[in-house]
Amino acid sequence: MTLTSDAVPRVAGSKESTGLTGEPPIIALSNIFKSYRMGGADVMAAQGISLTVAKGEFVAIMGASGSGKSTLMNIIGCLDVPTSGHYHLDGVNIRSLDDRAISRIRNRKIGFVFQGFNLIPRMSALQNVELPMAYAGIKPAERRQRAIVALSLVGLSERLEHFSSELSGGQQQRVAIARAIGTNPALILADEPTGNLDTKSSFELMTIFTNLHAYGRTIVMITHEHDVAQYASRVVELRDGMIISDHVQRAFAPASSRLGQSGTSMIDANSSGD
Repeated sequence: MTLTSDAVPRVAGSKESTGLTGEPPIIALSNIFKSYRMGGADVMAAQGISLTVAKGEFVAIMGASGSGKSTLMNIIGCLDVPTSGHYHLDGVNIRSLDDRAISRIRNRKIGFVFQGFNLIPRMSALQNVELPMAYAGIKPAERRQRAIVALSLVGLSERLEHFSSELSGGQQQRVAIARAIGTNPALILADEPTGNLDTKSSFELMTIFTNLHAYGRTIVMITHEHDVAQYASRVVELRDGMIISDHVQRAFAPASSRLGQSGTSMIDANSSGD
């Protein structure tokens, strides 16, 4: 039983840890174009982007302001649809779905971590983590158990009933990560997750992401910070709505490992309510 993995635990440096498992990709973007109408003119935010992310990869998407990384994140996160091109998320053709079906897929397949935390102030940490599981149809007792385990994994077992106003920025972002992994999604999508954090909190947060990746999680992170991107095993760089670089790197691996200490005996990924 495990909450931390949608695959067997991975060993650093092994073939499996690169995502080269022979399984269908989690993300498959083919010739994606996206245009917006601004000031009477069409602006191309994505120009023929094709990108595949295999199960178990940790990918950082980088680019300056206006490079198209936010547009790409919105398309990957099923928050927007491309003008043309095709997107398969964990084998599902998103362009073939209506709005309701896309909403269901987004809730089941993607765990979001935003720069602004996006916690509901009137809810405790535990209730915030439980919320997407309620939308996914997971029964109350199970989602409570999952939420407790997820918060424990990010080091907040003693903050279950605290509201966001009682938590530091780093702790709030930990709640957001716990919320993201609670439904056992196919993909964790993080948008500038360290943008509102100090250096120490950023390091602690990226250690958590590194551990999740080590246990088989697929992570796509949008960032403009090179020192944050060094934690990823692959970096994709954008400019003017196009991919200009896509390379594998030796990811920075912090010495500490909270998940490694916790073990993998958590909550069965097969009972995620899918």
